[in-house]
Amino acid sequence: MNKSMKTPGIIDGIIVAIAISLGAGAVSLVLGGFVAYATLFNLLLCTATLIYLLYLLRRSNARVGRVVVIAGWGLVSLAGWFFNIAPFEQVLVQAGIIWLTRSLYFHASLFTAALDFGLVSVGLAASAWAMVNTGSLAAALWSFFLVQALFCWLPDLARKQSAEACRQQHDQSSFQTAHRVALDAVRKLTQT
Repeated sequence: MNKSMKTPGIIDGIIVAIAISLGAGAVSLVLGGFVAYATLFNLLLCTATLIYLLYLLRRSNARVGRVVVIAGWGLVSLAGWFFNIAPFEQVLVQAGIIWLTRSLYFHASLFTAALDFGLVSVGLAASAWAMVNTGSLAAALWSFFLVQALFCWLPDLARKQSAEACRQQHDQSSFQTAHRVALDAVRKLTQT
């Protein structure tokens, strides 16, 4: 697969936001009468975060740390349920995990990570506004993840891809230089 095709795009982010919000709406309708609201809220929040993390990891070119990210998210989520963390705090923790994952996998500078933190904060504000005005968790998730779709426009994402291409060219030129040196050494050995 072409590496430039793997980078997250705005359309991908919107599709993920639609899928998460529709799934949350469907689960809310089906389980709403059977499960306590706090439990349903935590379940939907953690599931939405997991789906988004899997999307991010799939779109990342880095191959290291994927299991650690999912295991860390699982431990933090289970600890939140075990210690009965308040829903607002749980939202902040899950949003923090999303920000940390994007910062580690997609941003090469602290400036871009700070911009991403601002994007997560705006998403949380949009989500809170939707929750207050509609009372719908699906609408809140839609608002949050719709804002998160904009992270692909943060500046370092494109530079990181071009830096990887530059690194590959450098690796190839280093190989060619080493190959020439080795051939010269073999010629010198055969001439003596």
